[in-house]
Amino acid sequence: MQVPPLRERRSEIPELVNYYVNHYATKFGRRDITATPQAVDLLMVNDWPGNIRQLCNELQRAVARAEDGTLITPDQLSPELRRVSQSPESEPLRGDFDAEAFDIPLNVSLPVAVEKLERRIIAEVLSRHNGNVSRAARELGLTRRGLQLKLGRYRIAAKV
Repeated sequence: MQVPPLRERRSEIPELVNYYVNHYATKFGRRDITATPQAVDLLMVNDWPGNIRQLCNELQRAVARAEDGTLITPDQLSPELRRVSQSPESEPLRGDFDAEAFDIPLNVSLPVAVEKLERRIIAEVLSRHNGNVSRAARELGLTRRGLQLKLGRYRIAAKV
């Protein structure tokens, strides 16, 4: 039996957060550590390319830095996670969106179109950073590991 990735089980995240905050609080000898609803909301919108292990690491880091009675807020979470909640300022798509300008045929499914666009953007950003995965990931708003997973999935070489 294969367990679906965490991004497909977002409804479980609040329970997991509660469990792991308590687990790490006990491990580090902290008392009364809780996550605010805003922090939980932020954790729920992340795609978790590193799955449950990445969530655990995030919570472990936050609890390790906390003092007794701390409320974990979005400010105590990693910058990569906070970046997810900040949508970039961009113009909304207009009705005359030209998919052909992105070399995406109109007769493909949405997942195929998204994959083609994602591949192109990743390749362009990697090229701009001379194959430096860390810099490219930062520009794309991904973790380094998240970008590495996409590179593997799309069979894109990091060195350009």
